[in-house]
Amino acid sequence: MTGSTVQRREEVLRTAEELFALRGYHATSVRDIADALNIKGGSLYAHIETKEDLLWEILGAAADRFFAAADPIVGSDLIPIEKLRKAIAAHVGVVTRSASSASVYSTQWQHLGEARRRAFAQRRDRYEQTFRSLVRDCIREGTFADVDEKFATLLIFSSINWIYQWYHPDGPMTPEEIARKLTDMLFNGLRRGA
Repeated sequence: MTGSTVQRREEVLRTAEELFALRGYHATSVRDIADALNIKGGSLYAHIETKEDLLWEILGAAADRFFAAADPIVGSDLIPIEKLRKAIAAHVGVVTRSASSASVYSTQWQHLGEARRRAFAQRRDRYEQTFRSLVRDCIREGTFADVDEKFATLLIFSSINWIYQWYHPDGPMTPEEIARKLTDMLFNGLRRGA
């Protein structure tokens, strides 16, 4: 691919991601993507084969960013609670750097065809298992109470996956502050200190 072809493909992906996040996958047509790029609908097919291929590529890139942020932390020599704290902060960082990507990752993957949906669900499950193993390690070492590790992991993801809905780069908190406050509340609960 030439430089201009690669650049145009990146524009197509970015535009599709923004529209999928804003309108949803089914409510976004190939014509909508072409119109947003100010090109003819037929010209778009020089860069894509199907709309689902766009969704698949967008989801794959988003998953890659989450794994790339978490894997070095999980493989580090930190104690489990610090690994979990840093993994949450890394996840928050990925979400806050691209709200549209996080939105599509969280909500639009169900629109993939059956085989791709299964493959993507397995990938999401592997990522969730990364966090679940960190929660398990925190329980084993006595840092956390003997809680249901699956439920605790779902609580963490419920807290961090939806940040894209309310986060604004010019808002009152930085991504680092959001991660710190979330982990403090998740790890310590909302009880009054002794």
